Amino acid sequence: MSIPLTSLDLIPAFCAVMERGSLSAAARLLGLSQPTVRRQIETLEAELGARLFTRAQNGLTATPLAERLHGPAQAVLNGAYGLRRLVDQGHEVAGVVRLTCPRVMAVHVVPPLLAALRARYPRLLIELAATDSTEDLLHRAADVAIRTAPLTQKALVARNLPAVDLGLFAAPELDVGRDVPLETCPFISDDRAGRIAAGLAARGLPEPHNVVLRSDDALVQIAAIAAGMGVGLCQSGIARRLGFVRVLPDLSVPMPCAVTMHEDQRDSPAVRAVFDGLVAGLPAVLAG
Repeated sequence: MSIPLTSLDLIPAFCAVMERGSLSAAARLLGLSQPTVRRQIETLEAELGARLFTRAQNGLTATPLAERLHGPAQAVLNGAYGLRRLVDQGHEVAGVVRLTCPRVMAVHVVPPLLAALRARYPRLLIELAATDSTEDLLHRAADVAIRTAPLTQKALVARNLPAVDLGLFAAPELDVGRDVPLETCPFISDDRAGRIAAGLAARGLPEPHNVVLRSDDALVQIAAIAAGMGVGLCQSGIARRLGFVRVLPDLSVPMPCAVTMHEDQRDSPAVRAVFDGLVAGLPAVLAG
């Protein structure tokens, strides 16, 4: 039995599980979430029509089929890495790339992706402009940007990513319950922007009356949620990593997300490496 050509992009997950013996260890090795690695293994098993691993007390045990496929799969993976190295040698990824993104993403989302890029390209230096204002790519205020608002500038290369899910969350110790009435629960809101109350009203929800903190800084809001001050708005992927509990689980606020760069930068190896790395890695990190 051979691995179908359509499954070649699943080989890294298969080889990582074979090497590390568990989904969680393989996920850490690949810089992905455990559910993502699980889905890739399940997809590969479905395409092969056979099981590759069985659950064991200390992780996963490879089936005889997996043992037979491991050597050829690793050879394919090594060959792909070799080709990638040859390409990189001809177009060296080095120098400074300036990335701009919202402050919440700069703290809670982007760092593991930048660490992976630095591990792959040691001569790459990334300048991170963490700001909630829109840096102008057309006038080269930044090379690459993560946008969470509709794109308005022309002459940009953009890759739209799946919408980021936002919801209402609380720290576990607050113990407000999943269907807490917003009118009475302690609530963390924005200050002068007024977007949170407007967003709730647009979805037919009442305005919270027991507001315990107002701040237009999303990082402050997340810190207040973590401290148990009240219920607040947060990206669901960040909330999962911080151990928050979702309140009103049927409420989901989609936020657009895109990675952009100036079209003149598409042939810059360093800028392209950062752009492609973010496009490939952001969906899994944002999903948590």
